[in-house]
Amino acid sequence: MTEKRIPTNQLVPGMYIINKGVRWKENPYLYSTEGLATAAVIDKILADGYTEVFVDLDRSEIKENNSAAEAESVLKHIDNEEDFVAPESSLAAEMPVAKALYAESMEMSKSLMDGIRRGDKIDLHKGKGLVKNLLDSITRNQDAMLTLCKLRDADEYTYSHTVNVAVMGLAFARHMNFPPSLSYEVGMAGLFHDLGKAMIPIEVLNAPRELTEAEFSIMRRHPYLGYEYVKKTPGFTQETLMGIYDHHERFDGKGYPRGLPGDQISQSGRVLAIVDVYDALSSRRPYKRAMLPYKVLGIMYQMRCADFFPGYMEHFIRMLGVYPVGSVVEVSGGFIGVVTASNPAKPAKPKVMLMLDKDNKRVTPEEVDTSLEGAPTVARALHEGESPLDPGKVLNAK
Repeated sequence: MTEKRIPTNQLVPGMYIINKGVRWKENPYLYSTEGLATAAVIDKILADGYTEVFVDLDRSEIKENNSAAEAESVLKHIDNEEDFVAPESSLAAEMPVAKALYAESMEMSKSLMDGIRRGDKIDLHKGKGLVKNLLDSITRNQDAMLTLCKLRDADEYTYSHTVNVAVMGLAFARHMNFPPSLSYEVGMAGLFHDLGKAMIPIEVLNAPRELTEAEFSIMRRHPYLGYEYVKKTPGFTQETLMGIYDHHERFDGKGYPRGLPGDQISQSGRVLAIVDVYDALSSRRPYKRAMLPYKVLGIMYQMRCADFFPGYMEHFIRMLGVYPVGSVVEVSGGFIGVVTASNPAKPAKPKVMLMLDKDNKRVTPEEVDTSLEGAPTVARALHEGESPLDPGKVLNAK
């Protein structure tokens, strides 16, 4: 047995987790339930705040060196030379509108979750209007709303996760060339997808430890509970309801709550399955920093055949970019800047506003298109705190 203790944010689906017999009271942040790590297991481990885990490399289906670094190399070659429609509006012009909409969405998310706990009726009219406005903003320039998703407050994850899934679901559905009516329904499903969690006992929802099998069974009911609650409100379409019900289903049939395989999963469920996992893994929480997007995408790319509908993961990477807008990156030559525009045709070659030289000294801001011949290329993404740059301020997102 080849054992290794690793941070949980380096877990990759296919690694085999082992129990070393360390008592929970001695190390409450060590996850120790034996078994093969799946996307759902990793999602839960990170959400519960565990920081370390022991893995057996001999029993792992994927070896340690075939993880994020290798996946990044694969991602950088997912190019598509198709023509893409240019944004209708500049990022600078759309950002003030997007900020107001994001703030409104956060307020509605809080109102929804609190209202469900009281048994209130859902304000469907308000939800429809909000999703329409979000779709309009994304149509004008999706990078504005997607940037705000990346820069959200870690302390309000429960509410921002709902908003982010709605926003990214809308953007992804539109990128997939879904009809506007279907994109809208995906957004509606995203906005309401986690309402069932409001009906999960608080001691289970916020347990600062590994859930028991019985508790995990309760947690797995939240898509069904949300579906049952929402369908009582007249006016929700069947596609929206199914997106709420299906967002934890997996292509290989190993998801929940119904274990639906492949084509039996609704179109909105297929989209939300991806954006829900991405947002959960890339989130900054009070107890952990955000995982860099390229690492999250690398993990999800390796999951694509079992967990996600064929072809969807590749399209998601093209839509978001290996280095999403708002990422702080270092380019060849050592200069550091902030990604200002994605490039769906070449996801690893965005536009970057260079702000610092290799000695971390301020330079005259210059936007470079890394896809052009002779231009600097992105060398690496930087974690929060590695650079004095505040991407929110650079992009006027704060």
